[in-house]
Amino acid sequence: MKKVFCCLFLILSVVSFSSSAIKKEKYNPIDKDIFVFDQYSADAINLKKYGGLYSEPNTRSLFYPSYKKYNGMEGYLDKEVKVGNKIYFKLVLKNGEVLYLNDLNSYDQIVSVKNYQKRLDQIEKLKEIKLPNIDDLYVAKVETDPKSKDIYIITFSNGLRLHNADLNGLLSLSEKITNPDDLHQFINIINTDNINFTYNAQNNIIKVELKSEPLSIESFIFKEKLYTTTVTAILSSKERLFIDDFKILQNDNIYESTSDLSFKSKSGTTVYEWTKFILNNQFVSYINSLNDKNDVKVRFYGSRKNVEKKIDSKTIAKIKKLSTLNALLAKYFKSGLE
Repeated sequence: MKKVFCCLFLILSVVSFSSSAIKKEKYNPIDKDIFVFDQYSADAINLKKYGGLYSEPNTRSLFYPSYKKYNGMEGYLDKEVKVGNKIYFKLVLKNGEVLYLNDLNSYDQIVSVKNYQKRLDQIEKLKEIKLPNIDDLYVAKVETDPKSKDIYIITFSNGLRLHNADLNGLLSLSEKITNPDDLHQFINIINTDNINFTYNAQNNIIKVELKSEPLSIESFIFKEKLYTTTVTAILSSKERLFIDDFKILQNDNIYESTSDLSFKSKSGTTVYEWTKFILNNQFVSYINSLNDKNDVKVRFYGSRKNVEKKIDSKTIAKIKKLSTLNALLAKYFKSGLE
């Protein structure tokens, strides 16, 4: 019985191998549309392979080109092949291999030669970027964002990752923060997991945000002149609790919300209740007094019932970083409240 199974497995393996084998033909790109496998595709780099193509014009021959082998390889679109109701696009690669694509419009990991050269020029410019006042930070890698061919992900030598649109915000900010130590500290803060740095070029607004529940904190810089930092206490639940106030507790160390705060709510599958306030000295002093090694509780007081949510020590450490960021910004920008 075992011999029968072994023989069957061997036969199936041979059939599977032969059905997925890639055919070859002479590479003849004359008068053809030339393309290149995008070597800067973030998906291909991270997954170590390109999206699925086919070794034959049928769905049974699915094939994932290796990033290591195919990145930067040229090819051309040869012709359309109709199989039943489906149309496949025949691709001939420079190494002679023949592959098939079933959706030319949505497959974004091959690029025309003309656009590819344009992309290479843009990437070279991004690689040359230097931040003012800092000599030890450089662009280590550039990738194309999976969501858009025109958006780049820039990775710096310290691991900081930014989109090219957000990079413009950092460059303008680095010209304002003239002290190298302060600029290093700023970059270290935005290089923290879950602390996001974004730049809205249209409104010239920079935002540094830690979005978490039950406490979020975000700093805004407006037109390179004003700044403000806000804290949001937020609770999500299955029902509305009609929250009036909240406390933050770590053993006997307690922060009480001020009486002038009011909670907003938004109902749906999940009910959200929140209040937002400007970062103040009382909150900063309290956050800095917390022990980083112990969890913290946020207790929401509602007319229906009270609910507690935990904040882990790692999140508290990040909130402290944004509190520090607020003090750093005060050196270079005016408060939006003035």
